[in-house]
Amino acid sequence: MKLDNNEPTLEGIEDYDGKESSEKRLTIWIVILTGLLIGAIYGIIKANNSTVADESTAAAQTGIIKQ
Repeated sequence: MKLDNNEPTLEGIEDYDGKESSEKRLTIWIVILTGLLIGAIYGIIKANNSTVADESTAAAQTGIIKQ
């Protein structure tokens, strides 16, 4: 029984060993930078909208009496 080997080899893939096209490389950089930009914008918005109430920082009453 003969098995057909349809799996590509690394040498047969056009992106192997730094042989990708400049357009594909640019697309990858655009996707990475867009993700970082969206994350930075989200972080800035999240940091500006967060507030800490004074009550949450006050010491809680434990009922323990110091002597």
